[in-house]
Amino acid sequence: MASHDITSSSSDIEKATTTIDDNDTMAQDPLHTTPSTKPTTSPWQRLIPRILAFIVIGLVSLMLSLTLARHVLGIELPHTLEDVKNTATHLEDMASTTWTESLKVASVFAALYLWQQAFSMPGSVLFNLLSGHLYGIIMGTLWTSFLTALGATLAYGLAMLVAEPFLELNWVSRKAAAMTRQMRREQSVGLFWWLLFVRLFPFTPYWFINMVSPFLNIPIAPFFWSTFLGSMPYNFICAQAGAVLGELSSTADIFSVGLVIKLLLVSLISLVPVVWGKKIKRIAARYLGRPSMNDDEEKEDDDMEMAEATATTSTSPYTRIPNTVQ
Repeated sequence: MASHDITSSSSDIEKATTTIDDNDTMAQDPLHTTPSTKPTTSPWQRLIPRILAFIVIGLVSLMLSLTLARHVLGIELPHTLEDVKNTATHLEDMASTTWTESLKVASVFAALYLWQQAFSMPGSVLFNLLSGHLYGIIMGTLWTSFLTALGATLAYGLAMLVAEPFLELNWVSRKAAAMTRQMRREQSVGLFWWLLFVRLFPFTPYWFINMVSPFLNIPIAPFFWSTFLGSMPYNFICAQAGAVLGELSSTADIFSVGLVIKLLLVSLISLVPVVWGKKIKRIAARYLGRPSMNDDEEKEDDDMEMAEATATTSTSPYTRIPNTVQ
């Protein structure tokens, strides 16, 4: 009888311990999903309506921005090199007349730039070049960096509305897990500095960081300021190249030596993270006084990500995403 009571007590203790462990796991991992809360529908069934909503929001906001540009500034989307030159000259003339006209140019420019960033559309280089042409190198860099950060924050908000089912897709879950491992590995430096590093050296695409950040409990403040500072070098280079617009008189000028050198420099800078990424990480690690991974550790980390990429499992992707930085 006593033996039976002891066995029952041990069983109760084990159940209580298991419950506590499960609660701790859920508290530490915001993306942890228990079997009772596991979605009953497939990710695509919940994703398609949100994609449609995302497309509708994007098209409506684009039409509003283009209508604003047409009625306030009297410009259309350029289709040829001459159109681009005429648009730049027209906006420059408007901005240099009165402060109200300058405000109109800045407002429409901001609306179009924010749309491009919020919906992760290509073409930011054109806005950066135009900003350098209109506002100069320093002010153009600060202006586009601010808009980049604000647009990324809008993308952060859109992700909270539409992106949650994406995290149940295998490839998204794997990349989010890899991103979270990096956050844990660099948590001694601080979340802001890690975010700044991934913005300066975009091994992970901007749009993916914007999409998963709200689900990794990344606060808005470090997200915004790391994007502002991290986008500055690229925006600065593009603002410098904004003088290119004034140098073009025909399409043949595109192949002039000076212009090719400027555009080549922009391209080479964008390749730096790809070619010298690991060296940059090690130098940055030594400079910041934190341990960096050696070749064996990097290989082990790559093997781990490769194993995850080839794994096929039927469990919820949420349970595979490690704990985030607290």
